[in-house]
Amino acid sequence: MKHIFLLAALVLLPGFIEARPRNIVFMLLDNVGQEWFGCYGGEAGVTPAIDKLAATGVRVEHCYTAPVCGPSRIVALTGRYPHSTGFRLHHDAALYSGGGLDPEREILFPRLFQKAGFATCLAGKWQVNNLYDEPGVLDRHGFDEHLAWPGSLDKDKMTPEQTAAFWDAVKRESVEDTVAFIQNIESRYWDPVFLRQGKRERHPGKFGPDVAREFAFDFLRRHRDQPFLLYLPMVLTHGNAYPHPVTTTPLNRDENRPHEEMFADMLRYADMQVDAMVKELEKLGLRDDTILIVASDNGTEQSLSTRRSGRVVKGGLYKMNEAGGNVALIANNPRHIPGGRVLPLADFTDLYPTFCELAGVPLDAARLPDGRSFARFLIDEKAPPHRDWILNEYHTTRVVRDTRFKLYSEGSFFDANADPDEQHDLSSDSRLEIAAARSKLSAVLASLPPDKPEPFPLRSQSGFKIRTELRAKRN
Repeated sequence: MKHIFLLAALVLLPGFIEARPRNIVFMLLDNVGQEWFGCYGGEAGVTPAIDKLAATGVRVEHCYTAPVCGPSRIVALTGRYPHSTGFRLHHDAALYSGGGLDPEREILFPRLFQKAGFATCLAGKWQVNNLYDEPGVLDRHGFDEHLAWPGSLDKDKMTPEQTAAFWDAVKRESVEDTVAFIQNIESRYWDPVFLRQGKRERHPGKFGPDVAREFAFDFLRRHRDQPFLLYLPMVLTHGNAYPHPVTTTPLNRDENRPHEEMFADMLRYADMQVDAMVKELEKLGLRDDTILIVASDNGTEQSLSTRRSGRVVKGGLYKMNEAGGNVALIANNPRHIPGGRVLPLADFTDLYPTFCELAGVPLDAARLPDGRSFARFLIDEKAPPHRDWILNEYHTTRVVRDTRFKLYSEGSFFDANADPDEQHDLSSDSRLEIAAARSKLSAVLASLPPDKPEPFPLRSQSGFKIRTELRAKRN
C-alpha cells in the first residue's frame, strides 16, 4: 500500500519531472563559509571531494541563508523565510528550552517525504527542538529513524545546584552567567552523546561524526530497495563548545596548534565524510538514483580567517555580509544532473520545493514554502535560472541581492562582487546602471510582507543581549 500511494503521488504532482522517484541525501556542514571551499576560490586545499562534486555537478554561485545555524536550519526545513515563521533570531532550543519548531505550526519536508512512501532518516545535529522536553518530536516532524546529537547541558557533568543556577540564569537572560555553563554541553565530538530513537547513549572513545556516519550507512543498507530521504546535518565544523571554535579530529589529536590549522583539519575530515558517502552510494548501487546535496549553513566563526581568490577573508558568523550569509550549495548526480554548471542564485527556501520536485513528492497546499524550485535547472541543461534575486534576513535586517548588487533594508547598497567586504556604499551613486539596480532591488523589498511575530521569546546569547539592551534603553 505504501508504494501504491507513492506512485499515485508521482502522477498527481504537477511539477514532477519524470515518473521515477529519486532518493535525496542532504549533507549540511555547520559553521563554514564559502571561503574555505576550493570550488569557491578557497586556497586552504582541504575540500577535494566536495570540489569534485562541484566540478561534476551544479554549484550555486550565490546562496543566501540566515547567518547563524538555528534560523538557517529552520529556513531549510520549512522552506519559509524568517518573516514567515517568526524565527528571526537564533533560537537554541536544545540548550535553553523555551519552545521549539512546532509540528502543528510548520510542515517540514521530511514529513512530506514520509507521507509519500519514502523511508526517512536524520543523523546528526538538530538543535531547533529540545529533544528531552519534546520526546517524539522528530517522529512528528517526519523521521522514521533518527540519531540526534541533543545539544543540551550534559546532566552527567552538572550537580543539582549547578543545574538550578543555570536555569535561574536563563530566566534572567544573563549572558555572562549562562556562558559560564555552556562548556558543559553534551559532547558532539569525542565521547559523544546521541539520542537513538529517543534513547540516550554515550560512545566512549568514539568520534561523533563517525558514529553518525555509521548510523546513516546502516540506514542506506537497510533501505536500498525503496525510496529514501537521508538528512545529515553534520556537527562538523562547529566548535566543540563556546568559547572553543575548534576541536581535534582523528587526523591529529594535538590541541596545541593554531586554530586555523585545527579548523582546516575539521573541514578536511568533513570532506572525507562526504567522500565516504559517495563511495557508499556507489557500493550499494544507489549513486545513479540518488541526488546528493552538500551545503553549509552559515559563515565561519569570526575568529577564523583564510585566503580566497588572493585575499584574506574573515569568518562572518552572525553577520549579514557575504562571508556570513552567502553559503556553499552543490548538487550532484551522475545520471540526472549534467555537470560542470553554475546556478547564479538560490536561497535556502528553495531547497524544500527543489527536493520535493526532484523526488516527485507533492507539496502540502496548507503550508506552501516561500522558495522556488530549481529542480529543472539541475536536470535540464537548457533550463534558465529560476530566479533573479535572493533574500536574507536576521533580526530586523533584510538584504536582497542579484548576481551583482546587494541592498540592505536600511538603505546601504553595494556592488557585492567588486566590493565583497562592503567598504563602498553606493546608495547615493546616481550612475544609471547603479540607480536602476537599486530601484529594482528596492521594489523587491517593498513587495515583501511584514514580519510575523516570533512564536515565543527566542532564547540564545544574541536574543539575551538584544532584550537586555532594549530593557536598558527603556530604563
